[in-house]
Amino acid sequence: MAETRVDPADRDAVLEATIAQHPGAFIGAVGPTGLFVDLPEELRDAGLRPIDGPASALGLALPEDHTTIIDAWHRLLGEGVANCRFRPRSQPDRPARLHLIDVSHRYDVIVLILTDIEGVSVLEHEDIRPRLVTMRKDPTAVILDADPQIHRVLGWSAAELAGRRSLDLVHPDDHQRAITGWMDLLAAPAGEARRIRLRHLHRDGRVIWFEITNHSLLHMAEPCVLAEMLDITDEMAAEEALRASEQLLRRLTEALPMSVVQIDARRRVVYQNARGARMVGTEVGGELGAAALDPVVPADRPMVGAALVRVLRDGTDADIEYGYRDPRLGLRRASAKARALTTADGRVAGAVICLADVTEEVRLREELQRRAAFDELTGCRNRAATLTALSDALAAAEHGTAAVFVDLNDFKLVNDRYGHAAGDRMLAHVAHVLRGAVRDVDVVGRLGGDEFVVVCRDVPRLEQAQDLALALGAALESAPLDMRGAILRPRASIGVAWTRPGGLDADALIAHADKKMYEAKHGLHPLPRFRPTVFP
Repeated sequence: MAETRVDPADRDAVLEATIAQHPGAFIGAVGPTGLFVDLPEELRDAGLRPIDGPASALGLALPEDHTTIIDAWHRLLGEGVANCRFRPRSQPDRPARLHLIDVSHRYDVIVLILTDIEGVSVLEHEDIRPRLVTMRKDPTAVILDADPQIHRVLGWSAAELAGRRSLDLVHPDDHQRAITGWMDLLAAPAGEARRIRLRHLHRDGRVIWFEITNHSLLHMAEPCVLAEMLDITDEMAAEEALRASEQLLRRLTEALPMSVVQIDARRRVVYQNARGARMVGTEVGGELGAAALDPVVPADRPMVGAALVRVLRDGTDADIEYGYRDPRLGLRRASAKARALTTADGRVAGAVICLADVTEEVRLREELQRRAAFDELTGCRNRAATLTALSDALAAAEHGTAAVFVDLNDFKLVNDRYGHAAGDRMLAHVAHVLRGAVRDVDVVGRLGGDEFVVVCRDVPRLEQAQDLALALGAALESAPLDMRGAILRPRASIGVAWTRPGGLDADALIAHADKKMYEAKHGLHPLPRFRPTVFP
């Protein structure tokens, strides 16, 4: 490292040039520990603005740039000069440059010059408090002397603390614990130490937590107790925040209208709210294993087991819905959302599972789906669902697809003579007959009014489509309906359209079947009742 170090004369030249080029810069002196020290008089006369306040250059920078400054400090130790850009607290949106020059051969300090910072008269800084300070107390706990840095922790200078009772600095709520700890120390063998955590009050009223190690030196020529006081305020704040967060989480989970279960990586229950205990049937410490899956319906057990494996092994979220048997309510549906819990290094440490009984929601969803796809009066597919079924049939066809258009004859007379309720009975009756006459793979839909369409999948030939249409017509005529003592036999005009795979789309096939039905209704074909067509 000595081979790359800048020689003293060149370092002096760098200092002079930097001062000359930046007359409005800030200047400070740094000792070998990196902390600011008094600026030599010769450098105060250089015309730059002294840096006043922070303990080190780190206090001038945003925390995200501390590493950058530390890297520059290490280069300075090796080479004698270094510089870096960083974001100062005084102007965080405009980076400044920090120059470090070792002129200890001349001034016994390292010079720090801050440039590229404009419009700032006083540098903003963070006072980085020391973590560990000391004080000496006599056997009655009166302070004899204290670390000079203690003012940066508690706000009082060492001179102000000398002669005061240490108990006066302790938070009133911790007085009894402090007294008990002190008496325990006095009873301890000479040379031993006792540790205690106490809240102290800063001069401005803030609470400072200390972990105090009291060393008994009462056997010495000048009896005293040496107290090493470690500032643990941040740790205690984090601990309190964690405790509050855990309490909030537990209170929240108890208030939620769902079951919450937390498990570790071995599937052992770490926490569960009351609903979770009832729904899962396990206790804290118990395993969420095969026995816990017994209420799950057999068909869904593999899915539930696989979801648990996926979350705990891969850390992958799992959202599933499954059936289970409730001892009181019988067969139910549950929704489970499982989320992995990971450690800082990414390992899966367990999972939290939220469970909810969604039986009523599932029933409502299925009802809405049914209403969205089916005609409420006849139970047939509605127009949109019928066209979707026809499109699906055409897309999957290996042979051919037929559309049979059925339009009732003289339906208006039924409404006029017997009323609309009778007309509704007739439509429901026709729909029932049509569904009973088609194959299992066929779909009966109602386009509207007295118009029905039958979607026939995998019909190899036109002749087979015609046979299906004839069977539908015959089924209707052989199924009379008693209407207030009058026996009505439904009659219909039927049009048939057939296409090979890759032929017509759903709309075109329906249109052609409708056209052939129209021709049949108006006697435009030798077989007016059944009018087939084939495409292409």
